[in-house]
Amino acid sequence: MRRLFEIDLKDYEGCSKVFRRPSVRGIIFRGDKIAMVYATNEKYYKFPGGGMHEDEDKKEALLREVKEEVGLDVIPESIREYGSVLRRQRSDRDPDTIFEQENFYFLCRTEVQPGQQHLDDYEAEAGFQLSYVDIDEAIRVNKEYRSECFFNEVMIGRERRVLELIKEARCDVVALGELLIDFTESGKSSDGMKLFEQNPGGAPANLLTAVSHFGYKTAFIGKVGDDMHGRFLIETLEKEGIGTRAVIRDPEQFTTLAFVGLDQDGERKFSFARKPGADTMLRSDELDREILSMCRIFHFGSLSLTDEPAKSATFEAVKIAKDSGAVISYDPNYRASLWPDEKTAVEVMRSAVPLADVLKVSDEESLLLTGCAVLEEAADRLLAMGPKFVAITLGSEGVLIARKSIKERVAAFSVQCTDTTGAGDSFWGGFLSFWLSYGVGIDEMAWEDLLNCARTGSAFAALCVQKRGGIPAVPGKAEVEQFLRAH
Repeated sequence: MRRLFEIDLKDYEGCSKVFRRPSVRGIIFRGDKIAMVYATNEKYYKFPGGGMHEDEDKKEALLREVKEEVGLDVIPESIREYGSVLRRQRSDRDPDTIFEQENFYFLCRTEVQPGQQHLDDYEAEAGFQLSYVDIDEAIRVNKEYRSECFFNEVMIGRERRVLELIKEARCDVVALGELLIDFTESGKSSDGMKLFEQNPGGAPANLLTAVSHFGYKTAFIGKVGDDMHGRFLIETLEKEGIGTRAVIRDPEQFTTLAFVGLDQDGERKFSFARKPGADTMLRSDELDREILSMCRIFHFGSLSLTDEPAKSATFEAVKIAKDSGAVISYDPNYRASLWPDEKTAVEVMRSAVPLADVLKVSDEESLLLTGCAVLEEAADRLLAMGPKFVAITLGSEGVLIARKSIKERVAAFSVQCTDTTGAGDSFWGGFLSFWLSYGVGIDEMAWEDLLNCARTGSAFAALCVQKRGGIPAVPGKAEVEQFLRAH
């Protein structure tokens, strides 16, 4: 397990003995809250967990300690390593002894309903109780904690530092996939030659831009070339507030380029420079597993499934995020020129549908994946594959949203269309953002609230299509709110 940091007070000179007490701690999220032990009498937060017994391994100790302290049953297959903290100082019980404690932190999920606590005398006296709390609040309380027992202050200082590391890595939405340049048709030169405008884009990046504009923390996972286009794309993401620590620059590959022709209605025709493109060369061993383990929603599309090694990396990323409790969002996006043939494309795109909790697909891709021309039937078939919620976008006709028990069409806003690039991504980014604001699972939401999410997404899309390009066309939150008030 990786070492997060050490706390070594070096106050033990002359000590002749060492007492070692390895401990385990659980990192448990419930939506945007983290499960902590709150000491009601001492006024601090700690991660559920404690000392290991000699006859236990780490996972056995974690199951026991979390159950005893907060009454939660850890799901064994959900346990994943996060990191350890070594604490070394003079013992508060024996001045001739060094107290050495390796604290092993594990990400894990638990059953929803807590059972009975089984506290020892120290825990009962401190008033231990389960609390689902904002990370910022837990950090604030622990910063203010003071105790006559310096030993306790060191412990709570450790928990605060781990919380700060988690906060840094924790994202609302993480997306993986293509990050590319859309060279969008933009008139003609004085000699009558077509001009193309350099626009940063890629479906997952477009979506993250919408989510970031809504005020949520986002991060992108992918690969670009170490070239002028790759550097431009990374700079663009950073300007949009999207985390880029998991974006890799590859000196051996060129950043993917897409040339986008527009007809009089703003509809697109694509030509890709991607043989291969850097985005297809992302490997599983290059994934940022911490970010994947810490996100609330993980989103991916199908363009990262066209070629190896990105295909395997994508499925590995889905597994990591899903095992860590993230909601999985999938947007199958068919570009014929990027696949060897339609049959292969359909098989691979369809294979990812059962992994998704929520699915956004266009009317064209829904027909491709299901063979159903009737959209309501297509939605039923997609839901039968595993997702809890499906949105089928219909261009200027709006969107069909569906759960197993109900379906409804939501009309699009009537606007002048310049370029449809990024419209579906903006819709889905707006939808996911508004859904996050409710703080409940997709299957727990009232239908009227889901309609509001779709309406918000439609406003994002309506504003997006009035401009050219992907990322540059994604509107801001204030612009969307003003548009909704006017409509």
